[in-house]
Amino acid sequence: MSDLTNQNFETLTPFYTKDGTAYSCSESKSKTIVFIHGLGMVGNIWKPQINFFSDRFQVVTYDLLGHGKSPLPPNDVSLDHYIEQLNELVTFLGISSFALIGHSMGAIISVAFTLKYPHKVKALVPISMVFNRSTESQLEALERANQVLKNKKITNVEHTLNRWFSKNKDNEEKGKIAKVKKWLESSNPQGYGLTYRLFALSDKVFLNKLSNLSCPVLYLTGDDDPNSTPEMSRRMAELTRQSEFSSVEDEAHMLPYIAAKKVNPIIENYLRNII
Repeated sequence: MSDLTNQNFETLTPFYTKDGTAYSCSESKSKTIVFIHGLGMVGNIWKPQINFFSDRFQVVTYDLLGHGKSPLPPNDVSLDHYIEQLNELVTFLGISSFALIGHSMGAIISVAFTLKYPHKVKALVPISMVFNRSTESQLEALERANQVLKNKKITNVEHTLNRWFSKNKDNEEKGKIAKVKKWLESSNPQGYGLTYRLFALSDKVFLNKLSNLSCPVLYLTGDDDPNSTPEMSRRMAELTRQSEFSSVEDEAHMLPYIAAKKVNPIIENYLRNII
C-alpha cells in the first residue's frame, strides 16, 4: 500500500479500487479510521482529520458513488450500494476492522454498514445525522433532490450553504465555506441528485434498528444545525446501547470541516480507550 502521509491531500490524485472507487490512504498502522463524506462533497473534505490523525492511525477517505472521481450509482440506487462500496474498499485494502466516522449522508451509510458488518467496526461516530424528521421536512428534501434530477443542475447553492454553516464567520472560515461551495457546484448533478433522493428517504430506516448496534457509538452534532438537530442525535443515543452524545457549541452542519479544531479532540478522546 502506498504511503501518502507527506503528500498534499487537497490536490492528491486518488488511487482506485478494482470497482473504480477513488480513495486516499495514509501509511499503514495498527489502527485504522475510515471517514465517509456527506452529500455533494468529496473525500478530500476530511483533510483536517487526515492531518490530525494520520500520525497515529491509518486514515482512509474516499469519494462516494456519484461524487468526485468515483463512478455514478445506478438509477435504482439503494443504501446497500453505498454499503457495498465501502465493503469493497476495505476488502481491497485488506483492512479487517476499523473505526468508522461518517458525516451527514456518510453518517447514514456508516450506521447502515455497521448494522450489516458489525464485526468490522470497532467504534462508530455518526456526525450531523438526520433521524426521523417530520414528513414535511422529508418531502421538502425529496423535492429538492427531484428538482436536481429534473433540471440536471444543482440549484439553490446559497440556500444550502446557509443551512450548513452558522453565521458570523471570520475570514479563514469564509475561505473554507468558499471551498465547500466550489465542491458543491462541481458535483455531478446526476450523482448528487440520486444520492440526495436516497438521503431524503433514508432517515427513518433505523427507527427500530439502533438497539442492534453492538459497538460503541458517539453521536455528534452542532448546536446550530437546523436539520440534523442535537435532539435527533440525543434521541439516537437513547436508542443505542453503548452510546454517547455530544453537541458542539456555535456550530452547524459542516462542523467536521469548519470546526475541526473542536471536533478532532472530541473524536480522539472518544476513540482513545476503545480502539
